[in-house]
Amino acid sequence: MSGITLTSTETQTLASLSQASTLFNTTQEELNTGKKVNSAADDAVAYFRSKSLYDRSSQIQTRKANIDQSIQSVQAALTATSAVDGLLKQLKGVLEGARGATLSDRVSATIQFKNIAQQLAQLVKDTSYQGLNLLTSTSASLTTQFSERTAATFTIHGYSFASTSAGNSNSLFTGSAIAFKSDGTLNFSAVVASSGAGGSISGFSQLSLASSGTITASEAAVIFTQSDNRLDAAISQNEALTAALGTNVNILQARSTFSAAYAATLSAGGDKLTLADLNVEAANSQALTLRQQIGIQSLSVTGNQNSSILSLLR
Repeated sequence: MSGITLTSTETQTLASLSQASTLFNTTQEELNTGKKVNSAADDAVAYFRSKSLYDRSSQIQTRKANIDQSIQSVQAALTATSAVDGLLKQLKGVLEGARGATLSDRVSATIQFKNIAQQLAQLVKDTSYQGLNLLTSTSASLTTQFSERTAATFTIHGYSFASTSAGNSNSLFTGSAIAFKSDGTLNFSAVVASSGAGGSISGFSQLSLASSGTITASEAAVIFTQSDNRLDAAISQNEALTAALGTNVNILQARSTFSAAYAATLSAGGDKLTLADLNVEAANSQALTLRQQIGIQSLSVTGNQNSSILSLLR
């Protein structure tokens, strides 16, 4: 203020208080935010380097989220293949029960066999995750991008479990005959038939091991054996396709784990450039508070001294 003259000690004390106040505010901001670099004004090099690392970490996290969704798609298919295994074994059980059974039991077994097969086909059709079904068509595919690099992708091709075409290596029944019709029902004579019987069999009622008929007992025995073998082959095929899906899940999970660790590493690198040591900043805050108190006390003492001198002069 104009007209007021301060001693050099008072001027130095005020300057020290101003500096301490500025440092105290900076320390408080670092304590509040946990960062020593909050903007480019604090440290431009550290700020932009950390920003690059944080941005890269965020990108990797986004990729990881997509990988995790791909894992869920394949897991949905794996859940279905587990159920398919159970249904195939039920078919095998019905088939074995029909061997040597009475006529009425064989008629009942035919109905059960066809119903189970149809439910198998329907189950496969219901195995969809976010609109993608990996079990109904070989043209279906799931492509996962692991990073921004074009080559960093992984594609899983679909299968056709209930195929309506013959000789499909990605279906449950891989023989030359068509096992399923387009409506999902079983083509009975393609599963329960022998080369000698052709396509004439429509049910177990035609297969008697006790008497001869259009199909002799010996032919019926061969048909049951061949049909049993087809179901065993279908069970093995399901296990093989399940193993392939399981391998794909392991690959995706490995990439998901890597992405999580990599993103954490990048983020930690950014933190090392910007985070403050809270213990140090807390100690600084206490020291600056003490410094301000001492400065204020010093000004107070100087003022009292001046007042005492003025009293002596009166």
